Amino acid sequence: MRNTTTHQRTKHRVTKFTAEHFLPTTMREIRSRGWDQADVIFVTADAYIDHPSFGVALLGRHLEHQGYRVAILAQPDWRNVDAFRSLGPPRLFWNITSGAVDSRLNSYSSLGHRRKVDVYSPGGKNIFRPDRPLLAYASRARQAYKGIPIILGGLEASLRRLVHYDYIEDQLKRSVLIDAKADMLIFGMAELAVSQIARRLDSGQIITDLTDIPGTAYPLSRNRRPPDDAVLLHSLSAQRDDSNLVMKTHLSYQRQGHPAGQPVFQEQDPGTVVLNPSARPLTTDEMDRLYELPFTRRAHPCYGKAGSVPALESVRFSITTHRGCFGGCSFCSLYYHQGKHISSRSISSLLAEADRCRTHPDFRGTISDLGGPTANMYGMSCTKKTTCSRPSCLFPSICKHLRTDASELITMMESFLRWAAKPSPTTNVYVASGIRHDPALTSNEYINLLTRHFVGGHLKVAPEHYCPDVLKLMGKPPFELFEQFESRFAAASRRAGKEQYLVPYFISAHPGSTTGDALRLSRYLVGRRWRLRQVQDFTPVPLTLSTAMYVSGCDRKNRPIHIPRGRREKRLQMALLKYYLPANYKIISDYLNSSARPIAAADTADLLKRIKKLQTSAKTSSGDW
Repeated sequence: MRNTTTHQRTKHRVTKFTAEHFLPTTMREIRSRGWDQADVIFVTADAYIDHPSFGVALLGRHLEHQGYRVAILAQPDWRNVDAFRSLGPPRLFWNITSGAVDSRLNSYSSLGHRRKVDVYSPGGKNIFRPDRPLLAYASRARQAYKGIPIILGGLEASLRRLVHYDYIEDQLKRSVLIDAKADMLIFGMAELAVSQIARRLDSGQIITDLTDIPGTAYPLSRNRRPPDDAVLLHSLSAQRDDSNLVMKTHLSYQRQGHPAGQPVFQEQDPGTVVLNPSARPLTTDEMDRLYELPFTRRAHPCYGKAGSVPALESVRFSITTHRGCFGGCSFCSLYYHQGKHISSRSISSLLAEADRCRTHPDFRGTISDLGGPTANMYGMSCTKKTTCSRPSCLFPSICKHLRTDASELITMMESFLRWAAKPSPTTNVYVASGIRHDPALTSNEYINLLTRHFVGGHLKVAPEHYCPDVLKLMGKPPFELFEQFESRFAAASRRAGKEQYLVPYFISAHPGSTTGDALRLSRYLVGRRWRLRQVQDFTPVPLTLSTAMYVSGCDRKNRPIHIPRGRREKRLQMALLKYYLPANYKIISDYLNSSARPIAAADTADLLKRIKKLQTSAKTSSGDW
């Protein structure tokens, strides 16, 4: 292993960041370090942002710290193989990713419309990535230099590791590992797997030897059998022939999709994929070392000021306190990507990162977010000694083995209060990532501390819906718990002498949600004069329970449920939740006055009158969300 890195000697306090402060992105930058070639080349469909919130930067710095020579090929021209020859061949392997989000979600709306903005690209322009980057980049990398291992990674590879549903093509698809003809796929948080792959290839092993690494998948060759304890999942053709098998397959993998699970294998017709158990979560020490690496918190200078990358701005001075989420919402993929185990950083590491932010030349006095996937899960853990396959520790009720004691969280937040009180300069610290309101209810001390010191006027909370049957399918707690939290938050804000509001997130057209359910939610919103800003039309994300419901048409107990599929119904449900928009009045009026009138004529007239009044009102109550 060759240990010749420049960044390890770079101070965090710099007045101007140049290309030498970043991982190399050109052959000139590679040679300026005295290298003949890179050991690993990361190919990404995002712009190169040197920030720990972005996987390529995090893994690149991680490998660099271990002594490997790492280069970044960001948003290469996939139509020209020369772009994939611009850095020369990697000595060990290519690591190819679609970037921070699934490319379908990044490029298309839930109804299939092409998005006009790509926040992960320079200037927000949606012109720099192919439709399916993993496939396009793998093909070009193979064409550029034959025989070099190709490893897929990132969120898209993680979600599409098995047979999966693609909402743009409206069909079940093979694992991207098979379609991309890659040698291996890393799923989940990849630090442990990518380190082991680099170390073993560097020691002289070949890629086909690496079949026992947790958190990886590999194609089964003709002369190799799956592990003896591997669980067989239903094949692509079987699921296409019988949609009920989609739910059965999802539940079968859910029982194994954690570090203590068994390997699984699945026929892709053609091809077979083998998945090892998930990688273990990182320890506190490992998390600390990872986030203490020398990130510049900037986009690469090649983009210039005019080419700034919008995704960076909201997270530039955010601090990740932990990983994982034990919420287990049906529509969320975190269970399969970060896992439900909470890996928390030490307070000393968090404060050291805050100090680095404070001395950064771009810092203007605000830590924009102190949190993780769910901000108030820091320091919480399971007291059970064995791993369980329960996807949610909170639904249908809080598990008795879950330690929801907020003492560590409160200690961490109080440490930041003392840090922020230091003079020169005065610093604000906010919690901008969402919190889970049901465990928050277990600690009034936490609610008071959060409300008094860490809310910058608005706090994100996700009740998601109002109707009990829909909430059960979503894996969310009863709406009454949200109302309890709302009441306590309002009271705490009054005691703090602050005018602050919740920003609730809702989902329309989720599997199991009828237009009647959407109407009931709409009537509640109108009654409280709430104008929601955060409403998302359900999108069937691969590897989630909600997507299995969407495709199979049944819940996890194989009971048929209503599935909003057509554009007309999906637009109607969205219109009912965004009733305050004048453009939605006719859609709602036509529905309420239809022959299949959902409510009495008098109630219809009254509701339309109230909607019209709220649409034309210049102001609403404090619930204008």
